[in-house]
Amino acid sequence: MNFKLLTALLCAFVLALDASFGQITDNPKVLEQSQPDVKIKKVELTDKYTIIYLQFEEKASNQTVPKGFPFLQRPDQKLQQQQSAGEIWLDPETRLYKPGEIDKKFKLIRTENIPTETRKQINEGEKVDFVAYFERLTPGIEEFDFYEGRSSKGYHSWNFYGVRIKNPLKKQANDTAKSTAKAQVPVKKPVEKPAPKQPEQPLADSTDAKVAGIAVMKGTIYNSKTKKPISGQISYVEKGDSLQIKSSSGKYRIGIDPAEKYDFRIVAKGFYGTTFPLVPADSAGQSAFDQDFYLTPLTVGETIVLPNIYFATSQYTLLAESYAELDRLVDMMRENPDIQIRVEGHTDNVGDFDKNLELSRKRAESVQTYLVEKGIDTSRIEAKGYGGTRPIGKGNSAEAHQKNRRVEFVITQA
Repeated sequence: MNFKLLTALLCAFVLALDASFGQITDNPKVLEQSQPDVKIKKVELTDKYTIIYLQFEEKASNQTVPKGFPFLQRPDQKLQQQQSAGEIWLDPETRLYKPGEIDKKFKLIRTENIPTETRKQINEGEKVDFVAYFERLTPGIEEFDFYEGRSSKGYHSWNFYGVRIKNPLKKQANDTAKSTAKAQVPVKKPVEKPAPKQPEQPLADSTDAKVAGIAVMKGTIYNSKTKKPISGQISYVEKGDSLQIKSSSGKYRIGIDPAEKYDFRIVAKGFYGTTFPLVPADSAGQSAFDQDFYLTPLTVGETIVLPNIYFATSQYTLLAESYAELDRLVDMMRENPDIQIRVEGHTDNVGDFDKNLELSRKRAESVQTYLVEKGIDTSRIEAKGYGGTRPIGKGNSAEAHQKNRRVEFVITQA
């Protein structure tokens, strides 16, 4: 046999073996995950499957309701006496998704060492290694989301966002090997008949997105001064459950229900937090939301506008819509007992100068009073009014006037 032909055939055989055994990624990098008690140890790609090797560890806990996924405590169980700490299983509707593209989903096929229809008892401190087989990820998808579902009713779901693996596009190596072999032994190529035209498959529409029941919000938490990512935490409520996503890198990815309404709270140590409302249904079927957050550092001299403070027109009585924003300021003062602030009231330049000056002062004092009533020492809060002397909006437009009517605080000691 010709040496070049033999070499080409051997290359094709080796490549075929590589395709059969697939790509393996040990301890893949995961950008974010919903629960700390489970980890992905390995991802293996074969011709047929995406195989994910996981490990769950039920840590000992003195809590009234121990951790678990999903977890239920039976009424007849007593924490101090029980040997079994809880139950685990994997939802049969678990899917893999290409981030931001919910129409590209890969179904769960089967599992090993963890049930999908029944429950597996676990003990405190026990480790459980299990395997989940999914449909094969399309070559070229080297980042995916593992989405089990939304935590609810005391159950904790396993969701992994931004799992990084090796899954390059396939090269046409076999075709190259075949063409090399044909070059050594010329063969007359038969005339090929055109293949019959296949009917086009309908594109996935918004109905498929609704069935999938998942959308994604992602982005990064930044320092507003340096524009560098910072570690932070995002909290929100979904179907009555309080959920948290922690990010050491600043990057985050959250699976959300398109039918829900959200109020996200973003906090970071040493920074003043913010909030972000989201109603996915208002976005005409959009399934991916990009949202970055810029938090102001708590350093002396920083001025921070309180965006959601409301008063009755030409009055200084706080409206109830202001309480959530003020409570966030209260939390910041409690968490940072050395910080002192000056609350500043501002108005537009419409109307009597002296009356505006007095109104802005009384509004600042109303905020001061609210903080004191919540337990913040009055010595830590100064209140001043500046009327319309310090505008931030230029001109006499309605938009400029609205910007100038504001309450902000300045950090005077930290």
